[in-house]
Amino acid sequence: MRSLWPLPANPWPHGMVISVDDLPHPVIELLFIRSAWGIAQDLELPALDPQPRAGNSAVPETASRDDWSQRWKHQWQRIWDWYVIHDPGIHPTQEQLRSMSRPGQPLNSIFPPFWAAEHGDAGIDHDALRDWENLLMPRHLRHSLEEEPERVCLPALIKAWETGIEEIVTPPYAGYFAQRLSRKVLVVSAATRADPGLYKRALDMASSAAPGT
Repeated sequence: MRSLWPLPANPWPHGMVISVDDLPHPVIELLFIRSAWGIAQDLELPALDPQPRAGNSAVPETASRDDWSQRWKHQWQRIWDWYVIHDPGIHPTQEQLRSMSRPGQPLNSIFPPFWAAEHGDAGIDHDALRDWENLLMPRHLRHSLEEEPERVCLPALIKAWETGIEEIVTPPYAGYFAQRLSRKVLVVSAATRADPGLYKRALDMASSAAPGT
């Protein structure tokens, strides 16, 4: 989001561009798989809100549960590494999308790594995943521009942007969660972004945190 016109009465800085990934599908898909398959439980992550139902999801028998856990952890790290290099201002062509979604492709700044591209979609109940995404969606809908969390917390957002923040990613975690992933990326829980007090706290944290790479 950005201000299109440098009007004197417009409090949004004309040069400020903030990308908000409020339904980050690759992250949501991985969190669904972890919950539905019961894998990678030794990795500490916040609780999910709401909790997804597994439906008919089940760990594929083509590998052991430990192997799937290790594959999941590898993919989890890759998606956050991708957000560090992501350039939301670039839009891929169809040919680029086809080439980037092949297994074993290195990370690029345009297209995120998807679980299915590397491991297929066996064991995933897509109806249950879609139901969960539908549950997550209403909380991101706003009645007006003024009610957008970024508008409500604009002074704190401006300070965070001045320190380098350009993209905000909101996994469906319960309660307060905020992490400055890199100089450009702030990760906050959906619950945090939905609460002006918590969101301001997260943005203030980002402003005071030493910028990374």
